Amino acid sequence: MNPPIPSLQFLDWLVIVGYLFLTIGLGLYFTRRAGRSMDAFFVSGRSLPWYLAGVSMIATSFASDTPLWISALVRQYGIYYIWQYWAPAIGSALAIVLFARLWRRMGVLTDIEFLELRYSGRAAAWVRGWSGFTQALLFCPLIISWVTKAMETITREAMGLPPEYRLWTTIVVVGVALVSCALSGLWGVVYTDLFQFILATVGTIILAFLAVRAVGGLEMMVERLTALEEWSGSELLIRPSVGAAGNQMSVWNAIGYFGILWISVALAGGYQAQRVLACRDSRHASLAMLLHTMLYYAVICWPWIIVALCSILLIPNLGEGVSHDAAYPRMIVSLMPTGLRGVMIVALLAAFMSTISTLFNWGSSYIVNDLYKRFLVREASSRHYVMVGRAATFFMAAMGAVISLYARDIQQLLTISYVVGSSITLVGLMRWFWWRLNAWGELAGAVSGWTLAGLLLFARIFDAPARYLFGPESNLSSDSDLLGARMMTVMLVVAVVAVVVSLLTPPTEADRLEQFVRRARPFHFFWKPIIRRFTEPGYETESLSRTLVSWGAAVLAVYSLMFGIGKVLLGQAVVGGAALLVFGIALWVTVRRISQDFEHELVPVPEAVSAPED
Repeated sequence: MNPPIPSLQFLDWLVIVGYLFLTIGLGLYFTRRAGRSMDAFFVSGRSLPWYLAGVSMIATSFASDTPLWISALVRQYGIYYIWQYWAPAIGSALAIVLFARLWRRMGVLTDIEFLELRYSGRAAAWVRGWSGFTQALLFCPLIISWVTKAMETITREAMGLPPEYRLWTTIVVVGVALVSCALSGLWGVVYTDLFQFILATVGTIILAFLAVRAVGGLEMMVERLTALEEWSGSELLIRPSVGAAGNQMSVWNAIGYFGILWISVALAGGYQAQRVLACRDSRHASLAMLLHTMLYYAVICWPWIIVALCSILLIPNLGEGVSHDAAYPRMIVSLMPTGLRGVMIVALLAAFMSTISTLFNWGSSYIVNDLYKRFLVREASSRHYVMVGRAATFFMAAMGAVISLYARDIQQLLTISYVVGSSITLVGLMRWFWWRLNAWGELAGAVSGWTLAGLLLFARIFDAPARYLFGPESNLSSDSDLLGARMMTVMLVVAVVAVVVSLLTPPTEADRLEQFVRRARPFHFFWKPIIRRFTEPGYETESLSRTLVSWGAAVLAVYSLMFGIGKVLLGQAVVGGAALLVFGIALWVTVRRISQDFEHELVPVPEAVSAPED
């Protein structure tokens, strides 16, 4: 029999309802400002300071499912098993010193509009249309659906609601986020993110403090956990453990996380591109990404981990048929007193609404800017496009709800997103680093990527032949240890298709490539055939060698901070202190180099320029 779940009291419900009304109030406050133009609605008029854009990215990444997911992994395997969360920090560090500023220099409204500034001809319009369709109508709803899926656990485990009320509660919470986002656009989203980030962070820290106190302190927690020989994480390792044992990260998944996943993060597309495009300038874009990387990957994860570790001691058995992701909300209801319990549930709701409102606004920007305005109604007023954007926001919510109803669980949706997202990694790099990639190549790669992912994951036509390579008991389409193999298969096929088709078709017009290089200022090393055409000298803001050094410093900063905090919390103060000292030095170097980079910005960053119509 499952242990009873304490019910919420009147004060808890009062806190929750008050928060929902406050969210709507913030949406109403920014309605007029967001309605001025498409720039105001989708990129906040390109006036966000670095700290607001950075916090907004953190709040969006900190979804309600994240602490549940992290807790489940720690309980099942140990701390070292969550490197699928930590590995992308390698790419986020590269975004700090390179890709964030590249996006801001382009000055587009969406990262998909960028395609018609990089490529030429009608094929450029086709690849933009295909990307807008798949991102807005397939990929973005996919993410919405797994975030919504987490609400099922929150309503069941944290709020203790009976089954007949859970769906309606989810609808109410999503509805509040939807209305607020539709009214206020990105302005409301980022300011709501700021409030929600503070609330969610304070709530998770309070819960971690109460959990540690309940087990007798950090020292007692470590002592009791290391004595649990039956638990695979009893050594409290932080470094990754790769191997063939059942509790280790498989070699294929290590390849996927450390060789592929971080590249997608480095490209800083999607909602991250939306945030950096909304920044005041390229310097603010880099600093926003720096704040996001340091806090999200190295700091806010540790309260979740501590709660997960304490839950192993306090509630080792969740009940028959109950998954480990129920542990985090169970800790809320068992440790938080009345009132604070409502605050903590509001913190989870804040994390959920912060993420989903961003997804609504991001997806609707694709529908309006890259589909509706580009291909259907080209000459209309800004007010008209804002109205369409608000309607598209509701459409995004409906699409995500449909996928959520048919999905089995969060991990299934996350796996699909990893595979589909990996298809664009190498092509995404080639956009910036290989002048010969053209629109036909990218279009062929994109179509082949979605087709191959569907055949691999759903039709499962590769399972039988793949058994000759991976073993008779393996299924390439679904084996959890072969996620990295699925990612690599799709990535390599798409890259080969894109390269072959690009070489077999005419290159992008030289004038378009020259305009792109002058605007983006990528590494000259990869664009020499184009730079030779310059009648006036161009310049690169960052050299390849300098960027590699800056990238190394940023990686060192984020991981030394992550290890330092972890070692201090787990009783190794000397090692942790040394790591934190390294972090301080690496962070100083990173910030100094960012400041030096922008001393050489000889030409002002151009503001938004619409992509050509044909």
